[in-house]
Amino acid sequence: MESLARALINEGQTTVANALLAHYREIGLTNDELLVYLQFKRFMDQGQQFPDATVIAQSMGTSANTVFQHLHEMLAKKLLTIESITGTDQKIHDRYNFDGLYDKLAVALTKAATATAAAPKVNARQKVFRAIQTEFGRDLSPIEMESISKWFDEDHYDPDVIELALREAVLRQVYNLTYMDRILLNWQKRNLKTAAQVEAERQRSIENRLNSAPKQKRQTTEQARPRIPLFKLGEGPRGNQSSSD
Repeated sequence: MESLARALINEGQTTVANALLAHYREIGLTNDELLVYLQFKRFMDQGQQFPDATVIAQSMGTSANTVFQHLHEMLAKKLLTIESITGTDQKIHDRYNFDGLYDKLAVALTKAATATAAAPKVNARQKVFRAIQTEFGRDLSPIEMESISKWFDEDHYDPDVIELALREAVLRQVYNLTYMDRILLNWQKRNLKTAAQVEAERQRSIENRLNSAPKQKRQTTEQARPRIPLFKLGEGPRGNQSSSD
């Protein structure tokens, strides 16, 4: 065990980014090319900037020509470049540079992150399309679908707010996008951008109507109540005695 431990320590370790193992096919690497890269990285991590392809071929149990073929394919895909540098001995030396591989990996990761972020938006849009079609009881026309897409892409309405506008239209039995658009525009002018803000404003409106209802009822009752004259029956108002007096 001690000899094995010493061998492991002496051989060192090669660290590989998990992102590369997860996305190597997205950047154009085949299984064989990935293995070739790992073998080259093993030597390069030990300080050999231009490893011997023959030695790597022996480790892989293949021919040097096969290794060179894989390198040529990676060069064509711009995953690898071969550079000439001046060494400490002031001589020109070649070295392998796999920066292109990681540049493409960075692009792949950015696309993956963008797709992940966009997924909820796409799902929300599809949900709105389905909800409107269900409530309208028919398929949407291409023009209607374009109008709804503009609510997302140009007006940037919250999907929940669009669904609230749909609910308002359905409650009033107005099954068209024009009416929904007026509702959304009205809320936008009143700076109601979220479903919570719309619901809060609706609640305030209901409370205001309830609070004003008793006052209006009281005023109506007072108007309907007959006036009681401030003088005795058979007499005219004070200061307006009959001419017989």
